[in-house]
Amino acid sequence: MNNTYLTRAAVRELDRRAIEEYGVPSIVLMENAGRGVAVQLRRLNPEKLPTTIICGPGNNGGDGFVMARHLANYKYPARVWLFAPSRPGPNGPEPKLSTDCDLNYQIFKRSDDRLVWFDTSTPELQTEHLHRITDEITLGEGWIVDALFGTGLDRELGPPYVEIVAAINASRRPVLAIDIPSGLDADTGQPLGPTVRATNTATFVAPKKGFQEEEAAIWLGEVHTVDIGAPRKLVLEFLNAEG
Repeated sequence: MNNTYLTRAAVRELDRRAIEEYGVPSIVLMENAGRGVAVQLRRLNPEKLPTTIICGPGNNGGDGFVMARHLANYKYPARVWLFAPSRPGPNGPEPKLSTDCDLNYQIFKRSDDRLVWFDTSTPELQTEHLHRITDEITLGEGWIVDALFGTGLDRELGPPYVEIVAAINASRRPVLAIDIPSGLDADTGQPLGPTVRATNTATFVAPKKGFQEEEAAIWLGEVHTVDIGAPRKLVLEFLNAEG
């Protein structure tokens, strides 16, 4: 790990400037991020153990969909569970996702049938399906990828994410967190509430400010830095400023 750390605000500003000033489309940054995490998991999982990618409704979830697509291309057994609220669609309810997450969701849905969406806005999830979901997470085999929430999270998780995080932590499976373990504050390194305990974290551009705190280590596991294709000139400007 290098000695330069980025704050939550710096991460947002770096992304904004890469998109608006340098003209890098946000979907390209997501593609590079997800592909980079897929490469990292291939290194960590040479045995090709099954992988369960647990996606949330935002860009962290979008990274997970990109990752799943690239793993499939390398014949790694992976499936995706999406936890997101619903919105009306032309053919019935559809998941309510961020723009780039939705694009990669649509791509994955058309190309792979190993996708299950759990509508977090329906009470039935809590009563009829949640125990089955958490049991599968806890008792399953192979890797878990935490693609629920990223560095933008600044509040405690609520249901059903609390139960999902508890199931991940109760499992004995290796866990790779995308960018940051869900529930960990990027600036303080302290849990905001229930937090994923990862064995590995693939973080983008540079470690986050909170990662330098000693208490954060138990949540992060081993940290790997992943390039997302932001222009080097811009990245160095931020790393020098934060360093």
